[in-house]
Amino acid sequence: MSLFEEYLSLGFWLSEGERLAIYKYLLRTKRRIYKSEALILLEQRTLKTNIANGEIAYELINGEVGFKAREIGEHNFDRCRRSLKISRFRLMAVYKLVRFFAQAETDVLRNYPILKEQDPERRGYSMNVYPYYDLNYYSRGRGVVIGFLKKIQRKDDVLLERLLASSNFR
Repeated sequence: MSLFEEYLSLGFWLSEGERLAIYKYLLRTKRRIYKSEALILLEQRTLKTNIANGEIAYELINGEVGFKAREIGEHNFDRCRRSLKISRFRLMAVYKLVRFFAQAETDVLRNYPILKEQDPERRGYSMNVYPYYDLNYYSRGRGVVIGFLKKIQRKDDVLLERLLASSNFR
């Protein structure tokens, strides 16, 4: 079992730093997959993917993409969890969608991990107010300039280095 696979079962108990490291890991290791999925979404307007114990449904309507999630085996998706306006220019749209997909998978991993034991009682769906691709995340909502400065000062988490090393990703 790889280090990343171990983290697929920790969803509820991942720290903020660990979730950010997983987001960055997904961006680096699944970039090609995300790009091909982005092209499919732009063409077909819908896309479904899975991670851990969750299923994600993306829908593109009037230049805005949103995602809904559900636990694998459930009948209905919940409400739209996060949405993002995308550009009409294909290159910019794909660029934004890649980050959106990594954020969606991180959010779903947090809420629908692979369970090793009995299912803990769920009380709701947890996610960050600001996604990791938004500079407001780094400034805690105090603006993109402050967010940019904080982001460039931030060092990568040790977990990210361990995940990349365990997957032999360069």
